[in-house]
Amino acid sequence: MASRSALRLAIDGGRPVRDTLLAYARQVIDDTDVAAVTDALRSDWLTTGPRVPAFEHGLVAATGARHAVAFSSGTAALHGAVVVAGLGPGDEAITTPMTFVATANAVLYVGATPVFADVRPDDLLIDPAKVAEAVGPATRAIIAVDYAGHPADYPALREIADRAPAGPLTVIADASHSLGASLHGRAVGTLADLTVLSLHPAKIMTTAEGGAVLTDRDDLAERLRRFRNHGISSELAARRDWTYAMVELGYNYR
Repeated sequence: MASRSALRLAIDGGRPVRDTLLAYARQVIDDTDVAAVTDALRSDWLTTGPRVPAFEHGLVAATGARHAVAFSSGTAALHGAVVVAGLGPGDEAITTPMTFVATANAVLYVGATPVFADVRPDDLLIDPAKVAEAVGPATRAIIAVDYAGHPADYPALREIADRAPAGPLTVIADASHSLGASLHGRAVGTLADLTVLSLHPAKIMTTAEGGAVLTDRDDLAERLRRFRNHGISSELAARRDWTYAMVELGYNYR
């Protein structure tokens, strides 16, 4: 029989399960990464240059999504996703409490209300049955979170979204943990209306800071590009002179 000490958590005076601290995250940087940064620093572009669309094209190729829109962080990407989904004051978005604060905070940024649905005990992913119970007349979106590399049950969530009493809901995937995964043969990036990636060093792939939104819808991609660029209708590379039109309120999330 194990001793009482062996059954106690280390925080309560028991023996630690490791002799050294398990790092929160550790990125892998090699010489090709260093060379790429050096090339960028020596180029004519330190921001908004050709490497951004090249990176977006790489995400499209890797995921099969129609569009990838890069952002300055995963939080900024979440903010963009809820804005183009049309959430605002008086609206609700159902999401999970098993996530980083940015998921729910993005809903609050636009004046909407996050409604929490519990997770399943086996995989810690949002429980579609609990989501169905939480849907009400003010619900406008479902924001699932892919945990520990596992995509949420998007087919079940889509069915709930499509039969919502207020009309079809927007399904947003916070896929910060699941880039490269698939569900029933479909890649992450194609499972929801909007798929948000974090590119923080603790995630699967990093750009130091950064994020992206993947979508198959042309209209949402167009709005995302404006939103990250102050609400301006055209990006710098597409302009022929220094004039431009600001058509809606946006942020500097490039």
